[in-house]
Amino acid sequence: MTKFGNYLDSGSDNQLAFEGIKVPDLAAQYGTPLFVLSENTIRQNFRRIHRAFADVYPAEVIVCAGMKGNWGLAARRVIVEEGGGGDAFGLGELTVAMMAGSDPRKIVMNGANKSRETIEAAIDMGVLNQVDNPDELRLVGEVATQMGKVARISLRIRLPLRSLAEVKYVDARYPEGISPSYWERTFKFGLAPDAYAEAVKIAQGMKNVSLEGCHYHGGIPRRAGFYREETEELVEILGDIKAQTGWAPAYLNIGGGFVSERYGADAPPSVEEYGRVISKAITETCAKHGMPVPVLMLEPGRYCWESAGLWVVQVNARKEDHTLANKTWVYVDGNSNEMRDPFDPRCSVHHIVVANDVERKGAEVVDVCGQTCNAGDILAKARELPPLKIGDTLAFLDMGAYNESFACQSNVIPRSATVMVSNGRSTVVRRRETVADVLSREVVPTWLMTREAAE
Repeated sequence: MTKFGNYLDSGSDNQLAFEGIKVPDLAAQYGTPLFVLSENTIRQNFRRIHRAFADVYPAEVIVCAGMKGNWGLAARRVIVEEGGGGDAFGLGELTVAMMAGSDPRKIVMNGANKSRETIEAAIDMGVLNQVDNPDELRLVGEVATQMGKVARISLRIRLPLRSLAEVKYVDARYPEGISPSYWERTFKFGLAPDAYAEAVKIAQGMKNVSLEGCHYHGGIPRRAGFYREETEELVEILGDIKAQTGWAPAYLNIGGGFVSERYGADAPPSVEEYGRVISKAITETCAKHGMPVPVLMLEPGRYCWESAGLWVVQVNARKEDHTLANKTWVYVDGNSNEMRDPFDPRCSVHHIVVANDVERKGAEVVDVCGQTCNAGDILAKARELPPLKIGDTLAFLDMGAYNESFACQSNVIPRSATVMVSNGRSTVVRRRETVADVLSREVVPTWLMTREAAE
């Protein structure tokens, strides 16, 4: 048996199984390409990151699992059952969060340019609206006054990260290196510390606004390994703001950027390490400034979802060229429309398993190619894999985060179905798209309907 995770392995019959169900059987029953989500892996990931902080942090910890990573209603329901919340961006994600039965206290509303409709919904539902800029703050106050309600808000901050000014972070997305300090200073979200202090003063004077929290997103600095430095600087700045305004946050949201473990990739810091170092930095710096330790909010996206998902495709054709290119191409029924993950530091390099023959011997270097009219539609480039045959079922591991939620429909190719597996059971949680679905928004204007086509 080969184990790829607690719920993903191959049995005595050499076939990949997720939560006890053979992946080739799922492909036969539901068709390919196909996303497969494991309920218990989502639960396992959520519990681990929550415990990693809650076991060492002296106040409440709320995990707002990032909805942009996977906004599926069934996946969201699993998080709700675990006691988690959500980071919603826009009215659509907020609607999904509430449809799944979320506790409004555990939902945060993000975005730098929220519509009036979105702000009204956030106020109606009592979620924490994370305000990005002074214009939004004024709009929130105006809307709340008109509604005769109080808007719960958190203000979003950007940091200078002065201690990281000379640091370069290199990964597959930034091969030349990028400064975590420059990335954070020029990030499109949040207020610089001086503007933040002014916004606090304005919010304190607004009758229909309850200023309850501070929001900061780690992103590149955290991924680069500087989670202690950024946390200490954040709380130091909040200490300065408290000295100016008398205000300290009841909620401190430190965002996401927690890199998940991926099969076959270099191991990032464990979430237990994140929890220990970040909790210590917050509690010690709060004590230094005489501030109460706030409720801690996290917005992990990739960590909760990534390892809970597979993407399953079938091999349809092979082509070998030993004269011009000296290459072998393997064509599958999936395509790069569904491998879009703009936040992936590994640039969508996913481990591939031959699901119908996990231990197949031998090796060949191939390009695994998709269906689109795009020369760059390569799902795995120059990858060493066991010799692949027409009819093989391939499983791309760690595909539960971002890939599905960012999928597009180029060449009018419908998107995959999604099934959830749980303790030997499976069911469709998002039906396969059809060409009719893709075309459902198209309209031909009347003046074009009466013209004859050119001969």
